[in-house]
Amino acid sequence: MKILLTTSFYPPHHIGGDAMHVKYLAEALAEKGHAVHVLYSLDAYNFKKKEKKVLKKSKVTVHALKSPLGTLEPILNYCFGTQRYTMNYFKKLVKKENFDVVHHHNISLLGYSILKKIGHYINLYTAHDYWLICHKHNMLKYNNLCKEKKCFSCCLKDKKIYQFFRNFQKFKECIRDIDTIIAPSKFMERVLKRRFNNVEVIYNFAPELAHKNTKIKDYFVYAGVLEELKGVINLVRVFSQIDKKLLLIGNGSLENKIRKLKTKNIRLLGWKEHKELFSLISSAQAVIVPSTWPENNPLIALESLLLGTPVIGSDSGGIPEIVKKVDNKLIFKKNNLNQLKNIITNFDRSKYPSEKMRNIYKKYFSQEVFFKKYIELAK
Repeated sequence: MKILLTTSFYPPHHIGGDAMHVKYLAEALAEKGHAVHVLYSLDAYNFKKKEKKVLKKSKVTVHALKSPLGTLEPILNYCFGTQRYTMNYFKKLVKKENFDVVHHHNISLLGYSILKKIGHYINLYTAHDYWLICHKHNMLKYNNLCKEKKCFSCCLKDKKIYQFFRNFQKFKECIRDIDTIIAPSKFMERVLKRRFNNVEVIYNFAPELAHKNTKIKDYFVYAGVLEELKGVINLVRVFSQIDKKLLLIGNGSLENKIRKLKTKNIRLLGWKEHKELFSLISSAQAVIVPSTWPENNPLIALESLLLGTPVIGSDSGGIPEIVKKVDNKLIFKKNNLNQLKNIITNFDRSKYPSEKMRNIYKKYFSQEVFFKKYIELAK
């Protein structure tokens, strides 16, 4: 098949796990013999990061959008839902290549208009977050799970942009053109099925990672952005009270605050390239996912299991769906620092052999399990 994947970000021009999933998916599809194209916004990355990085050659054909408006293009896409340059580029590409499948991912900075079909392809959308139904993408209202829609006041309070286009018929028509919405967790499926009938659960996957039986060391790992909703401050406060070691891998707006709070047993390592990151994870006691927002299907948890490392996680969103396959006792209530402290203090790595963790990955989150469902939807 000829397949187009659309995404706001694409490695190395990316800032999160959703873009890594697109890369993993694109390369896996190409390896299976499909002709794969990726459309993403270089302007969006330049707005966020402005770091010079070079795309590596692969079997995937990559289209990096660079508008005459520069970084203003993704901002306008975000605020108003569509811009002429992005939409025209998408139209020309689709008409030229005659794709069998167009699969959208995080398109918040590309605009909703590309959801409208231009031809007779299968139109898929993966809900990596809550963009389809939430202005802020996180389904939180006043730091709690949103149960009553008061979007304008919610955006106002959190100083977020209220996207008026969500009230327009054109936006709703574009969403109706999606053939299948892929939910990477059962939690996401339950949320989306309140509004949509065409939702299917397919857990994300990570590619086979080079791993070996390494010596397990005496530290725990958090890997991800250092932001409030990730629960990383809770983690720092817990480890500041105990004598266990914590490695914090990543960067973000909380870095200075963490430096002030952390104690000698907490190391702030900054961001690491995948080879070094995976080496640190494979030797860890466990990877901790302490998110306080309803996170969907964190890729770092899947990569950890593939590397043979157990996962400790909060009860937010789809995180428990991963952790319970290891052990229900490793799930803690978000913001319950005492419960998290007890889990870490009493953690016994010998109960979670690396081979058992890899088998859990293979059974539920492997590439084979993913494609068994995915190819059916793409036909």
